[in-house]
Amino acid sequence: MNIFRRYRLARDRSVTVANLVDEMVRRKGDCEVSVGDDGAFHLRELHADICLLDGFLRRAVALRPGQPVAIYCSNNRRYFHWFLAIIRAGGIAAPLNPMLSLAEVRRILAESGTEILVTDRAVFEDKIADRNALSVRTWIQADDSAETLEGFLRVSESGTAFPPTAVDPAATVAIFHTSGTSGFPKGAALSSNALLGARASTVIAGVFLGPGDLALIALPWSHIMAVSIALYGLMAGIRGCFLDHFDVAAALHQIERHRVTSVVGVPAMLARLVNSNPDPARLRSVRLWLSASDYLPVEVRQQLRKFGALARLPGGRRIPPVLLNGYGMVELGGLAMMGVELPLLRGSGDVYFPVPPFRVRVADESGRAARAGVTGECQIRRRGLAPHYWKDTGDSQGLLTSDGWLRTGDLATRNRLGLIRLAGRMKDVIKSGGYSVYVRELEEAVEAHPAVARAVAFGLPHKEKGEIPVAAVELLTYAQASESELLEWCRQNLAAYKAPRRIWILDSGGLPQNYNGKILRRVLQERFSREMDGVMGNGR
Repeated sequence: MNIFRRYRLARDRSVTVANLVDEMVRRKGDCEVSVGDDGAFHLRELHADICLLDGFLRRAVALRPGQPVAIYCSNNRRYFHWFLAIIRAGGIAAPLNPMLSLAEVRRILAESGTEILVTDRAVFEDKIADRNALSVRTWIQADDSAETLEGFLRVSESGTAFPPTAVDPAATVAIFHTSGTSGFPKGAALSSNALLGARASTVIAGVFLGPGDLALIALPWSHIMAVSIALYGLMAGIRGCFLDHFDVAAALHQIERHRVTSVVGVPAMLARLVNSNPDPARLRSVRLWLSASDYLPVEVRQQLRKFGALARLPGGRRIPPVLLNGYGMVELGGLAMMGVELPLLRGSGDVYFPVPPFRVRVADESGRAARAGVTGECQIRRRGLAPHYWKDTGDSQGLLTSDGWLRTGDLATRNRLGLIRLAGRMKDVIKSGGYSVYVRELEEAVEAHPAVARAVAFGLPHKEKGEIPVAAVELLTYAQASESELLEWCRQNLAAYKAPRRIWILDSGGLPQNYNGKILRRVLQERFSREMDGVMGNGR
């Protein structure tokens, strides 16, 4: 699909998540949508499978319009098929991460009023074991096992395909749960307007990618980023190469074998990839790196630019690959801003521009728009979008400002061109002795040390200063450094009040993170605050 057709599709408001695949078949006919070791998978195959699942839901399950259906399955491509089929049938898809515990799933189902569960044998036997453990009315087995679990329904071919349900673009069609980094996960109620809100990004991506490109994606399907990438990839006509879970060796194999041209991941995945010291020849085909879900450190960005090329020139020269930094939130339905680090404009990826029709402002403490260069809270809005939580019991309080802007909780500055530079989370500012220490600045200083692979900065309580800055790090493979060496490095590169008072060196993989790769600072704070209890009041 060329860029002009993408533009027309992006402008067509009759396209919803419910009819998206049908519309793509009508407009494009048949084409490859994904490639893997099992061969190519085509658009008509995707459409046929979704219609099959849709028919099963309407006939065998008697799914009612607006009825939620939870998906608690192994992380594979068919998870996404179920997501699309539930919405096509008029239901509300509620993706759940298979890593969630039984207690977490029980609470989510109860609070959302969900009585229909799609699962598979592996997840059922590992996490649930007994149907009496959950208050579920209809159990659906979604796997290729020859044996049907007792009390479960299985998909079977029956009858002609239904047309897609006519869905109000503003009606809730999906419930995505927040990652729970600061409390129990909340269910963000998302409409087609929200899930396809950044469809203009398909036009932007068309500047760099086309039908001949192939994107490697190794993300959890329960996460908004995976679904957003898949939806916009379908609209843009960009093929996907999917991994059920991220593994460096598997990723390199797929990139090299299928000549992958773009790699999509969260920062933790991309950091693991570059820190493995891969052979540049295996990444030669990569033209574009796309990171989202969290901040991509400068050190990792500099490393990524060494692998692949946007274009190759005579004499062995190359134009480095493009880096895209996506910014979004579950409550917004995914992508809302994008940063583009162009080959000849190093650092350009540090600033973001809103993806139409989103608008962004930086607000000061009084809620008014801050002047250019002044740090404030990044706030986002879009006409026709009203972010809220499913069966809201007060969780949405404080989510929006009185004039309808979504409060992201991220600190940012705006330059004179209106571009946004993020400065970290509001809660990730360490207040130490009257000074503000931004954890991102501290982390970048620590990660600049040649032995450090990843660093996480956080504050610990102090009787005199309120908080003191500290950090935890993982070292590169075969690298060596002591705590005293890292502390001295920081003292040389940071103002005295910003330099960490302690740095803990952890084993590889020792930094705690959730299933999306986001670091859990609160876990580190709880763990190391006990170690620091004896020095909190000694003036360090």
